[in-house]
Amino acid sequence: MYEVDGTGALLVLFLIVIVSIFALFFPLAFIYSMLFGGLHQSSHQKKLLVREKRVAQLVGGDNIHTLSRPINLENISQCGLVMTNITVAPSWWQLFIGQIKSIFGGQIQSFDKVLTYGRAEVMQRLREQALGEGWSEVINVRVETSMVMNKVKGGQQNKLGTLEFVAYGTGIR
Repeated sequence: MYEVDGTGALLVLFLIVIVSIFALFFPLAFIYSMLFGGLHQSSHQKKLLVREKRVAQLVGGDNIHTLSRPINLENISQCGLVMTNITVAPSWWQLFIGQIKSIFGGQIQSFDKVLTYGRAEVMQRLREQALGEGWSEVINVRVETSMVMNKVKGGQQNKLGTLEFVAYGTGIR
């Protein structure tokens, strides 16, 4: 017969614990995402609004523009590139709801929230970066969105990747 010594029993126990942790992690993470994902996103949104108000008060308005010319026609002494980026992704719960809604069609609001937050966050980071670098305004601002980690499975595109938002413009003093 087989004899199990103390180290063999500990190894088997360790393997059972590791397998149990991995077996329970994904269902628990999904449930956590379902219960607290919306709260987490709303707290990020509230913090973003506070940062936007603080910068608007500091500058006296918005310091980024999509115009190709500055709003106030003062003499420009210097210009340069201002650029920032952010990556965002929907939570597991949002992905699950999005997949269900995509079967029936229509607007997928959980993905819209992620897109709205990503655009607003990257624009705020551009404002803060411009202030940090000493630019009085940023003109000709552009925002680009691209898929990151867009894998191909069996010839079909995986639509569940991460989104990258890049904002850039010309900083002027």
